[in-house]
Amino acid sequence: MSITRINNLQDQILQSIKTLPIEKQQKVLEFAESLQSNSLFQKWDNISDAEAQDLQNEFAQEDISLSESILHDYLSHLEQEDKG
Repeated sequence: MSITRINNLQDQILQSIKTLPIEKQQKVLEFAESLQSNSLFQKWDNISDAEAQDLQNEFAQEDISLSESILHDYLSHLEQEDKG
């Protein structure tokens, strides 16, 4: 799609939205956000099982590291409370 056509389409969409009452504009926003969200899920569904496993492993390690750092701070805080 050409840049001119894209710009014209975007202008038409914006002009149409501007004429709607605010409640309808809110519904348009919610619909656009749902389209965006669905697009993200489709991208996730299109990755290979190996890529998905790699991401899960990466996030799991990050979660463990974060939990361990918080737990250490929490235990130090409890020890300070016990002393005080």
